[in-house]
Amino acid sequence: MPSPGAPLVLVFFLAFVSLFAVHASAAGAESPFLLAAARTHRKDPLAGLRYYTGGWNISSEHYWASVGFSAAPVFAAAGIWFAVFGAALFLAGCCYCCCPSRSTSYSRAGLVISFALLLLFTAAAVVGCAILYDGQGRFHGSTSATVDYVVKQSGDTVDNLRTFTGYLEAAKAAGVGPVSLPDDLKGRIDDVVRKIGSASDVLAARTASNSAKIRDALDTIRTILIVLAAGMLILAFAGLVLSACGLESLVYVLVFLAWIMVAATFVLCGTFLLLHNVVGDTCEAMGEWVRHPQEHTALDDILPCVDTAAATEALSRGKEVNYRLVAVLNGVISNVSNADFPPGAPPSPPLYYNQSGPPMPLLCNLYTPDLHDRACAPGEVVGPDAARQAWGTHACKTDGSGQVCATTGRLTPSMLEQMVGAANVSYGLSRYGPVLTDLADCSFVRRAFQAVGKDHCPGLGRYSEQVYRGLLAVAVAVLLSVLLWVLHSRERRKRSDAREMELVAPAPPMYRHGYPVEEKALLYSPRRPSM
Repeated sequence: MPSPGAPLVLVFFLAFVSLFAVHASAAGAESPFLLAAARTHRKDPLAGLRYYTGGWNISSEHYWASVGFSAAPVFAAAGIWFAVFGAALFLAGCCYCCCPSRSTSYSRAGLVISFALLLLFTAAAVVGCAILYDGQGRFHGSTSATVDYVVKQSGDTVDNLRTFTGYLEAAKAAGVGPVSLPDDLKGRIDDVVRKIGSASDVLAARTASNSAKIRDALDTIRTILIVLAAGMLILAFAGLVLSACGLESLVYVLVFLAWIMVAATFVLCGTFLLLHNVVGDTCEAMGEWVRHPQEHTALDDILPCVDTAAATEALSRGKEVNYRLVAVLNGVISNVSNADFPPGAPPSPPLYYNQSGPPMPLLCNLYTPDLHDRACAPGEVVGPDAARQAWGTHACKTDGSGQVCATTGRLTPSMLEQMVGAANVSYGLSRYGPVLTDLADCSFVRRAFQAVGKDHCPGLGRYSEQVYRGLLAVAVAVLLSVLLWVLHSRERRKRSDAREMELVAPAPPMYRHGYPVEEKALLYSPRRPSM
C-alpha cells in the first residue's frame, strides 16, 4: 500500500496531513461520502480493469493503481522505446561488424527531405525545451508558495498554542496579594500545559523537518528538469550538426545517449502525468470536503481533528481557569476593595488598608459556573484596557510602606497592577480559546484547504500539465530526430563515398566509328597534304 507521505502531491496539497496527522487507515475506503467520485472513475488494474469506484482515498491501493494506470501509455512508450530501439541498435551493431557493406547509392530527394525534417524536429525539440524550462520554473514557484503558506499556517497554530499555554501559566501566578487560584486547579493547569506544550513542540519539529524535506525535493526536481532540458537541447543541436556533416560514427555515439535520455524523459513525463492527475483529484476532494463538513470522508482518517479529546480538555480547562480567576478577582473587589470599615479603625493590610471612596466596578465574567457563555451585566468592565481605565480612577496614593492608602481610593498602586494583570490573563484565555475550538472541529484545516483550493490549486494543476506537455514534446521530437540522424548521416556518407569513387575511378576508353581509339594515336598519324 502506498504510504500517505510518499507521493510528492501530498506534500503540496495535504501538507497539513503530513505535518499534523498521525497514521492513515483504510477505514476511509468504507466512507459513505466519496470525494471526487466522478473524477477518480478510472480503470483499476488490480481489479481486472474494472472501474474504480472508491473516490479519492490515499489509503487505498486501488486508488493508486487506478491513477497510476492513467499514465500507463506514457510508461509503456518508454518501455517499448527502450526495448525495441535497444534491440535495433544491437542488431545494427552486429550487422555492421559481421556484414560490413559500403553502398554508394543515395537519393538526393531523400537527402533533402531528411534534412528538412531534421530541422523541423530540432526546432520542435527547442520549443519543447523552452516549454519545459518555463513550466518547471512556474511549477517550482507555485509549489514553493503552497509550502510557504502551509508552513505559515502551522507556525501560526504553534504560536497560538504556546501563547495560550503562556496565559495558563500566568493564571497560576495571577491574583491579588495572597489571594490566587486554588492549588488543585493549578495542578490541572500543569497537566494541560504539559499536553499542549508537548503537542506544540511535536508540531513545530515536524513542520521544520517536513518543510526542509519538501524544499529539498522541490529543488531536486527543479535541478533534474533543468539538466534534462539543457541536455536534450544540446543533444538535439549536436545531432543536427554531426548528421549534417555526415560524421556517422559520432552520430551513433549520440544515438546511444539519446536512446537512454529519451527513455528517461518518457518515464519522467509519465510521472508528471500521474502527479497532474493526483493534483486534480486532491483539489477536487478538498473542495468537496469543505462543502460537506458534516460528512464522514476519507480525509477524516488522516486529519488531526479526528481526535478532539486533548483540544476539548484544554478548551474546557481554559474556560474553568478563566471563570475561577475572574471570580477570585471580583471576590477581592467585592469583599475587600469595596468594603467599608468603621472610621478610625487601624489599618491591617491586606484586608483593610484605609480604602475609601466610591465602589469599584466588577470585571465581566464571560462564563457561568457551568462554563456556558454569559453576557456582561451593565456596569461591568470588559478587557484589560477598560479595567485599567475604570479602576485607575479608584487608585490612591500610599504612605511610605506602599501598603496603606494616604488619600481617597479603593486600590493601592500595587493592587491595581495585580488586578489589571489578572484581567489581561482572563482576556488572553478568552481570546485564544477559539484557537482550540478550531483545532477541535477542524475549522483551521477547512480554511487552509479553502485557501489552497482557491489560490494555489489552479496554478499547480496548470503548471504540472505544462511540465508534462513539455516533457512529452521533447521526448517525441528527439525520438524522431534520432531516427533522422541515422538516416541523414547515412545518406551524407553514401554521397561522400560516391564522389570519392568518381574521383578515383579511371576514365572510360574513347571510341571512333564504333572502334576503340588508342590514347594519343592521332599524334602519330601521317599529315594530309595541303591543297
